[in-house]
Amino acid sequence: MNETDLALATLHPDRHLGFQGSFNFRDLGGYATTDGRTVKWRTLFRADAVHRLPDEELDQLADFGLRTVIDLRTSAEVDEGHLHDPSRGITHVHLDVLGEVWKPRDLDENADAGEVLGDLYVQMLDIGALALSEAFRTLANAENLPAVFHCAAGKDRTGVLAAMVLSTIGVADHVIIADYAISGSNMDQLIERLKRDRPEALTSMNDQPSAYLAAPPEAMARLLTHVNGEYGSMTGYVKSIGVDSDSIDALAESLLD
Repeated sequence: MNETDLALATLHPDRHLGFQGSFNFRDLGGYATTDGRTVKWRTLFRADAVHRLPDEELDQLADFGLRTVIDLRTSAEVDEGHLHDPSRGITHVHLDVLGEVWKPRDLDENADAGEVLGDLYVQMLDIGALALSEAFRTLANAENLPAVFHCAAGKDRTGVLAAMVLSTIGVADHVIIADYAISGSNMDQLIERLKRDRPEALTSMNDQPSAYLAAPPEAMARLLTHVNGEYGSMTGYVKSIGVDSDSIDALAESLLD
């Protein structure tokens, strides 16, 4: 897929909310499915860590009617802060995908980011199956919507769940890849935020191979190719981890116009 195709698949002025407290917070609305339907706006969001959102941005989420925050981070990450705000009707649901954050591997600085990350995402399908299946079922319950799901950077764990949801409701692979790749352009903002708020985390991040900080389209393409080959489709994978057809149908009904 070339850069023009990527841009056309994701370009919409309502996609980025422009929050100052969450650099990678964006709406999954507006994406077309292969059968001609469209994902509803202001119903499902993906993000990086959201616990630094200021009151005015939390008020904006409350105005959207946000009900659920699905937090895919580890327990140690959640201990650093999380968003649970009953006064605004926002409930925190913790579903740990990894158990512990990835440790930098002995990689060459010039390692292929698409290959490295794609293989890690494939591993995540097994490691995080329980959390991912529960996240899917949580989203399939219309009473939990609107919802946002997030991890630390909104790129890896969040990207895998976004692929599961979008693919299962009928969004084409090339659009899913394009949506994932948006995070790459947002990583510079993460670095700047860490310089300001958590320089110790920035030091740790700089010790990682550069591949871990990228969001190349090839990484998501690698995951989707694996899923289609191994399970026939993303729906096949989702069913293999215990999500039933009723939940899949309910999710599509809630998310699609």
